[in-house]
Amino acid sequence: MMRKLRYFLGGRLFPCTLLIVLSVLAFSALAVWLPRALAPVALVERIFSLIAALFTVCAKEQPEFKLPKVVLIVFLPWTGAILALCWLRKSPPVPTLSEAETQGGISQRIAAFSKRMCGLQPCRAESIEYFPVGRDMFERLLTDIEGAEKLIWLEYYIVAHGAFFHALSPVLERKAKEGVDVRILYDDFGCALTLPKRFEKEQAKLGIKARALRPIRFPSRALNRRNHRKIALIDGKIAYTGGINLADEYIGETIRFGHWKDTAVRVTGAPALQFAALVAEELKDSKLPQVQPEEGEVPCAVIADRAEDSTFRAGRAALCSLIGAAEDYVYLNTPYLAPDEALISALTNAALAGKDVRLMIPHVPDKKLTFLITKSYARELMRAGVQVREYTAGFLHAKSIVADGKICFVSTYNLDFRSLYLQAECGLYAESETLGADLKRDFLSAWEAGTPVKRANAAERFAGAFLRLFAPLI
Repeated sequence: MMRKLRYFLGGRLFPCTLLIVLSVLAFSALAVWLPRALAPVALVERIFSLIAALFTVCAKEQPEFKLPKVVLIVFLPWTGAILALCWLRKSPPVPTLSEAETQGGISQRIAAFSKRMCGLQPCRAESIEYFPVGRDMFERLLTDIEGAEKLIWLEYYIVAHGAFFHALSPVLERKAKEGVDVRILYDDFGCALTLPKRFEKEQAKLGIKARALRPIRFPSRALNRRNHRKIALIDGKIAYTGGINLADEYIGETIRFGHWKDTAVRVTGAPALQFAALVAEELKDSKLPQVQPEEGEVPCAVIADRAEDSTFRAGRAALCSLIGAAEDYVYLNTPYLAPDEALISALTNAALAGKDVRLMIPHVPDKKLTFLITKSYARELMRAGVQVREYTAGFLHAKSIVADGKICFVSTYNLDFRSLYLQAECGLYAESETLGADLKRDFLSAWEAGTPVKRANAAERFAGAFLRLFAPLI
């Protein structure tokens, strides 16, 4: 706790947080005092709020994002109006897909999303290995890094000092001295409490190039748009992705919120090169590895989104398509549940059509307010026929989908507004009966030990309804 406090006070997050708090207090005080002090200001306030409300309502963005802004304008006219104008988003144009792509099977549609929306080519993997817990992935990753010959690129939302990183660090240092290109990319906000401000200089002394992505700055419209990806890349031939960050709780070294359930996949062959393209785009000073991976037999597609409004959100389209394509069953894991109307419709329509739709959420929350939102949406889906259970052993951080035994998606996408619309994310789609069997077996094992979601009391219903107003902004 003291280390986190030290990192917070010494890093970029503290002055940014202080400025935000002072700005909100100043605007709130202004909103209360000025109308009382100067009667004409009340008229200006109403006109300004009306203009902000008109801009908000007419903006080309999803209705879910408009509602909380209008509520803020009504509740705090000056502050809400300014925040609403600052938070205006624009919905990017939807890429046009051919009739063959839209009418084809799920593999053709996902391949089209990958190509048209992500700029990545659908491909076939040599092999895919599934890890039902973080410890298994940790041990396999260390072995692969030991064998790296050309490059080791790590792009993670959270990197934290601890047993995981301290086991990884000497291997990375040794590989850097051997001439391997070793890079660590981490989100500035995600690591604000886990890494010291001098981290990049410390790594540079070891021959490792480290860089914070999306640096914390205030004021900035990009402050809320984080890089939530988790990618480990070795030589352009091996790639890891999933929910696991480079921190101890993900591998069971630190116990937080009970047992931390997380998953990941290791993929070899052409998809690894697609993940390399994503990392190279962030690096800017490094080219793609010159490798010719063997074409495998497992149909795959890498789905990714950038933390910006300029591109269509491929993850959201892929998730809705995967759910809609299920003919028999679809099982989903998510730590946070705040879906938009399109995703709610996909889940409820699948359930109403008689498909076996099951959703697993945490039992022990890591953030209590977001957990209230999660359970509120869970109860809504349950009323439509979706089965929902809580992961009894602790906190579920896995983000995976399996349908009909072979449709698989392991990713960094949570089923919430942040992942669907705001953050940089990535994931691997695969059509594999082997991977599908692993995902289904793991899901059902947790499901059988799961806890049904309890009925909400009056306080929970009110809190959930109130917080859902602002779910797109949280």
